Amino acid sequence: MKPSLVVSKGFVFGETTNTLGTEMLEHVVKSGLFDISYHNESISISRGERGTILYYNGKKIYVDFWEYMLPTYSRPVYDAKFDLIIKLQHYNITPELLEKACQRKKIFLDLTSEERVNFIKKVIPWSFFCSGIIRQFIGKEDILEQLPIERIGFFCGKSWKCRKGMREKLMRDGIEYIASDRFPGPDYKKPVNDRDYIHRMRTSKYGIVFAGRRSMFTEAKNRREIDYMILKKPLLLNYKPFYYDPLIENKHYIYIDEKTNISEIEKHHDLNEIVKNAYEWYKNNASPEGYVKSFLKIMQDKFPN
Repeated sequence: MKPSLVVSKGFVFGETTNTLGTEMLEHVVKSGLFDISYHNESISISRGERGTILYYNGKKIYVDFWEYMLPTYSRPVYDAKFDLIIKLQHYNITPELLEKACQRKKIFLDLTSEERVNFIKKVIPWSFFCSGIIRQFIGKEDILEQLPIERIGFFCGKSWKCRKGMREKLMRDGIEYIASDRFPGPDYKKPVNDRDYIHRMRTSKYGIVFAGRRSMFTEAKNRREIDYMILKKPLLLNYKPFYYDPLIENKHYIYIDEKTNISEIEKHHDLNEIVKNAYEWYKNNASPEGYVKSFLKIMQDKFPN
């Protein structure tokens, strides 16, 4: 007998939201492994359109795709008494850090410390999703031609304050850093067009990925993690992402900081093994089949009966 899964049809299939990453749930719903039905429930809260309610075998679950504290860290979500909350940008927050965050943001202050900790125990990460321009390669990963290497790597993204140190490090090392600081609008022109961007990625030796802006309640995963797994490039990350199925330093990726000698990395790591392990993680967690597999594992772990 299939487990039952009740979802918001409009959210899952993008009819009522333009939230990035909803394809993760779409693959789950379309997998054929669940008895699917639909509901019209939602939570009225700022950024509430970035999350959705599920019922798995009667257990009430919230899935939050937004990168900052809302909608999960809000009184309406707390009062909804979910059995489980999946927040993509959740990190392994300690009770001490939780307390500081609540005091700083003035949230849940009417609750006891024990109630706050019990709430955070319900929150877990899941997986992540690729960029739109890389989606075309999903399902073609194993036949995708590996192009000749033209550069050690590059990074293109917002020049946030949190990236200043790594931006200066790349520039010192002669590695291209492309600032993309404007928000898209009628007059917006990308600093690199999609075709050239993909070529840069495919002809890089390493997939260099920097964390974005995080909050006191969330970390800052970057879609380029998944992009470079699909393209089978060894990942260089300046952060240590927290996933339900752990992404392990020196197994799935190489951690770098401002002191790392990128030109020396290959002497200390088996790059082929890093790529192999990361691609295996992708297949188990972030491919269309991986979303289903990892979601079902979470459900079976959390609700074994």
